[in-house]
Amino acid sequence: MIEFQKKKRIKRIVYSPIVLLILAIILVILIRGVFGVYKKEKLSLQNLNQDKAELQKIVDRQNNLVSSIEYLKTEQGVEDEIRSKFRVVKDGEKISVIVDDQKADIIDIATTTKKGFWSSVFNWF
Repeated sequence: MIEFQKKKRIKRIVYSPIVLLILAIILVILIRGVFGVYKKEKLSLQNLNQDKAELQKIVDRQNNLVSSIEYLKTEQGVEDEIRSKFRVVKDGEKISVIVDDQKADIIDIATTTKKGFWSSVFNWF
């Protein structure tokens, strides 16, 4: 009978409103902690995906640069690069430059509309 009364007393203490309130507070704290970890995990996953995409871009750029370097190591690559940058030709070759009329007009307008400070001052008089 004494053991039954001890169990009943322990049960009354465990199920008391104060203990239940303390357990509820602890549960809320734990849930907030889990939710914070969940948010951090989502953010880490987004950062990981961004870093993977950036790494892939860098690897692609590296492969592109390596292939460009390999091409420039050849005589044809050097010649093509010099021709494209400096518009040079070999002996006996000729080059034709075709200028679009619209672009030529735009260039002329841009060069004629530029005036200095002193020219605008003299135009007043």
